[in-house]
Amino acid sequence: MKQNFKASGLLGGLTVLVALIIAWQLLSTQVTAKGSYDEPLIPGWDYLIGNSLLRMSDYWGGGFGVPAPSEGGPPTYAAALLALGSASLITFERVFAGIVFGTFSGIGLGLLVATSDIARRLIAPTVHIVRMTPFLAMIPLFNLWFGANTFGIILFVAYGVAVIMFIGTVNAVRNVPKVYLERAATVGASRLAVFRHVILPAIFPEIRASFLLSFGLSWSLVVGGELLGAQSGLGVIVTYALQFAYTGRVLIVAILFIAYAGLSFALFDAISLRIIDWHPQVERRNVSPEARTRRVSAIRE
Repeated sequence: MKQNFKASGLLGGLTVLVALIIAWQLLSTQVTAKGSYDEPLIPGWDYLIGNSLLRMSDYWGGGFGVPAPSEGGPPTYAAALLALGSASLITFERVFAGIVFGTFSGIGLGLLVATSDIARRLIAPTVHIVRMTPFLAMIPLFNLWFGANTFGIILFVAYGVAVIMFIGTVNAVRNVPKVYLERAATVGASRLAVFRHVILPAIFPEIRASFLLSFGLSWSLVVGGELLGAQSGLGVIVTYALQFAYTGRVLIVAILFIAYAGLSFALFDAISLRIIDWHPQVERRNVSPEARTRRVSAIRE
């Protein structure tokens, strides 16, 4: 029954995706307006693949036996894919570093505020004020403070992720059922033992939800950071394309961002569910009782 429901959901999602692809192609045939350099404002898929994707080779600097068009080489799909691949790797590095740094910072600060009255009084008001500031409004400040470079972009991504993780961690600790703490106290558990064996396992599902949210947000943050002055990455391709109104190239990069964000989200979602499937708040998967018992025992030890 559950497998049939998942299959129908997947089929429905694919149907919507195909419908959107067809609708876009039909719209491109009806809207024939063009912008600068004779570029269609709504390019069809034939134009995207036959022209825009091929012209992505303009951003290839040469190497791997594929000459760069700027050095006299012809536009090729190999150069285009290499250009997109190298830019994607740079953006991936910034996203990954920002997520790691922001996650540890946000969770650590959230646990400190949630478990310490002194930290709550000293830190919480400032953090709550900062989190009310729109993320995009902070981009110019980060550029001024840290420069429009990889370090500044990573810090900007980490800042956004840390804010989400801080809020999620504080709320998760507050939502730990009091009965868990009371039962731990009745058996004489120390404060450290309660923290390790009660609070941390209990907050995993909510922290997971916050992490999934910050995962998607991090891709938006890295785009914003790269658009304002970076010299490499997918955002730089978008910047150059916008200067000449190359709508097709912007769409290709946008599709890549959607694909990367969706794949990374799905991957972490599957991995995290396997890690915390022992928790009563998590939907049960096809895991043997013996495996679940071993995980629970490991946490209790």
